[in-house]
Amino acid sequence: MKVQSTPKNQHGLTLLELLVTVAILGILVTVVAPNIQSILIKNRITGDVNTLSAIVQRARFTAVDEQTNVTLCPTSNYTSCVSDWKRAKMVFIDSNGNGSRENSETLIASSDPMHSQNAVSGITGTITFNEQGAISTQASITVCPSSGENSYASALLLSLYGRIAIAIDSDGDNVKEDLSGNALSCS
Repeated sequence: MKVQSTPKNQHGLTLLELLVTVAILGILVTVVAPNIQSILIKNRITGDVNTLSAIVQRARFTAVDEQTNVTLCPTSNYTSCVSDWKRAKMVFIDSNGNGSRENSETLIASSDPMHSQNAVSGITGTITFNEQGAISTQASITVCPSSGENSYASALLLSLYGRIAIAIDSDGDNVKEDLSGNALSCS
């Protein structure tokens, strides 16, 4: 009588299978990595523009609701305004009109500084909304990656009447436009 042995089940991978798996993984990483970087840059800029939009809307709505002038400005200490829009922002009713927040003037809202890898252009100083929610001059606050690529640029657009909009690419050239229809520039 012949005894049959049962074959043993193999566990693990052969060297060839391992090499094929590593090669496929290498190809996938090479193809996907640039797209992930692009998504991260776009999300970082979108996040900063959305945060900026929220604080601007809060300032405008407060001006209309309280029927008074409301100031929005960048700040380093939540007392005085600075010109660098990468810093944190604050919204307050500047009752004495001096451009600084006194202890008696309530801080209405504040926001975090912008991401360190983003650049901001198009505006310096303060924005003041009057009791109708309008501003004295239209503004475009452009946010770009520090690399300066125009295709990633986005902007918060403020009309004279205080209308708040986000820049869009209306002509299909992969660069968004400002209120005048000019392409946003990161330089």
